[in-house]
Amino acid sequence: MTRALIVEDEPLLRAELADQLAMLWPELEIAGQAENGIEAVAMLEAMRPDIVFLDIQIPGLNGLEVARHVPESAQIVFVTAYAEHALNAFDAGAADYLVKPLSAARLLQTVKRLKSRESRAVAPEVWERLFGKAAAPVYLKWIKASTGGSVRLVMVKDVQFFTSDGKYTRVVTATGDALIRVPLKSLIEQLDPGQFAQVHRGAIVNLEAIERIDRDGAAMEIRLKGRPEKLAVSEAFTRQFRQM
Repeated sequence: MTRALIVEDEPLLRAELADQLAMLWPELEIAGQAENGIEAVAMLEAMRPDIVFLDIQIPGLNGLEVARHVPESAQIVFVTAYAEHALNAFDAGAADYLVKPLSAARLLQTVKRLKSRESRAVAPEVWERLFGKAAAPVYLKWIKASTGGSVRLVMVKDVQFFTSDGKYTRVVTATGDALIRVPLKSLIEQLDPGQFAQVHRGAIVNLEAIERIDRDGAAMEIRLKGRPEKLAVSEAFTRQFRQM
């Protein structure tokens, strides 16, 4: 049986969507309902749904941030009152995009698409023509990381630096370390460039965590607040630190 998760902070809208889905797709099992982004991420891990109906404007983490945690095997349908987010929704892997208030006819189209697994069939230029240009970039605010046998959510602003660690990336905060499977090359594209900078091929630093930068000729070394580690800055990345 196909299982779905509904993520919506308005109780009446959650109930309305669940009722319409029950009418249009009786075989679909609503495995859970979340009212905020943090709760949604926890449910994704526990329930492993096949489909996620995901509002964009929700507390905790917004829908685009939650979408980063949705398994590739699951289909995402964004449900929101703000059509201007359509391009970002598509980039996040949306199978479809519904604008509130919902209509049964439009939801039926979505159900047919989901059943036939025609996700990612709409080209980005189609979203742009229908809904306009993309909204401002959405950067990571939370990361789901492993510590021992447990998984926890780490606030990105609390990360002092990231380093490559074999097949994993090490996430270092003031209170401890954790591991994620996202490679640094992909991670840097999801981080706010105003807060994080790459220092060499295997490390990214939080600019707010830098205590000082030591120079020895052309060589640079970053000292961190409250951490013993020193991060060498490779020649390819020295320009951004010269004025610090």
